[in-house]
Amino acid sequence: MKNIRYFMAWLVLLALSPSIFASQNTRAPNTDIPPSAELTYTVKAEYNGLSLGGNSFIQWKADKQKYSLQNEARISLFGKILDANSNGRITAEGLVPEKYVEKRLRKEQTTTLFNYTDHTVTFRENRKASLREITQDRASIVWQLAFIASTDPERLVPGSTLTFQVAGRSKIEPWTFHVVNTGDISTPMGKTKAIQFSRNGKKGQKMNVWLAPDHNWYPVQILFDEPGGLQLLQTIKKITPL
Repeated sequence: MKNIRYFMAWLVLLALSPSIFASQNTRAPNTDIPPSAELTYTVKAEYNGLSLGGNSFIQWKADKQKYSLQNEARISLFGKILDANSNGRITAEGLVPEKYVEKRLRKEQTTTLFNYTDHTVTFRENRKASLREITQDRASIVWQLAFIASTDPERLVPGSTLTFQVAGRSKIEPWTFHVVNTGDISTPMGKTKAIQFSRNGKKGQKMNVWLAPDHNWYPVQILFDEPGGLQLLQTIKKITPL
């Protein structure tokens, strides 16, 4: 049962969709944010020797002032395992989430509220945490990374690190990503040039994300590894402009 819970938690992160906390250095807003699109992915999972497949999508809508994210994932044997939504503002520093709603398989729906006036994040059961800086949710995190890549690509030097504050279901934690390298990956859309980012989390949990500069810095692949015998791979198969 513990491994099953890990399995569901990693699937939630597919909605990804790494939240990198943008630099506090002042700079003028850049309009080259990833344009609105619906991204469709294939999902491959290895769980204790069992191979599972599925599909997921992210609907990303953004303009100069605000954004919205809708995420859904389905996998064989489990059906729909994720329905999540993130909404908020866009500033010179990137995404500023205001509300995140998440429904996972066999879990109650949760709502996370970000209040930058009162400097608090409110979780389920009215739990609160102090909001001292821009904090991402588990859907906006990848798009904050894409925002930085599209507006400040000079930061993406191999060997450098990017750290973000990320709100989970009940607390806020720092997530640090390492810029690994640039190379080609194979997708159903063909070979795609992408920059790889890697995160080593708690208890040996790992996450890798690939952003494609030739495709508006969209996340084209995400890989999760869990030491208990779980590996999840999400690969882009279609990009539909909105």
